[in-house]
Amino acid sequence: MESCRISMGVRGAKSTKHNECCVIIDVLRASSTIVTALAHGVKEILITTSIDDALKLKKKRYTTVGERKGVKVPGFDLGNSPVEFLNTIKTHPVKKMVLTTSNLTRVLAHLEAAYICSSLNLTAVSKIFPEQKVNIVAAGGAHGVAEDLGVALALMMSLKGIKLQKGLVQKMITHSLAARHLSDIGYGDDVKFITQVDKYKTVPLYRKGVVLEV
Repeated sequence: MESCRISMGVRGAKSTKHNECCVIIDVLRASSTIVTALAHGVKEILITTSIDDALKLKKKRYTTVGERKGVKVPGFDLGNSPVEFLNTIKTHPVKKMVLTTSNLTRVLAHLEAAYICSSLNLTAVSKIFPEQKVNIVAAGGAHGVAEDLGVALALMMSLKGIKLQKGLVQKMITHSLAARHLSDIGYGDDVKFITQVDKYKTVPLYRKGVVLEV
């Protein structure tokens, strides 16, 4: 590992240099929804900042997934929820979807390419950068950035060969303002699910509007 750094939000994404790989983290919940979806059979995820553009893709049989202020967008098939996604595919398999969220999709719009990291795939992501410079972007949002910074710190330490205890990563997620907000509006199950550190080996790569598994 040559070097890695942590930055935040749109400004952090824009600061990615030509010789750096970018990893973006929005653990509660867009990164986690993406990782879960790809780990369970979704082949393609389109990213958009526009609700109208997402709804237009329904005609092309894309499952519409997204939220504003944490709540499912009216007219969408699913909210930005890994638990809701898993419950849905028990009866309705999803192969392609379009995602729009309050935070992650807005940050991704400023990037050509980025790997997507969650607590759910932390170790898997850490294994793909043996000798590269890395900009780890904590997306953050209206309820702070603590949970994203916690996962970013765990990833940085892992890249340097130091393992952060899973229990500590879990606490940085569950004690965040974002986790409290999600629990207050009825998404406590998502927070609990997302504390499963290293549940998946899936590594998503965003490139020019599309997320695919590496």
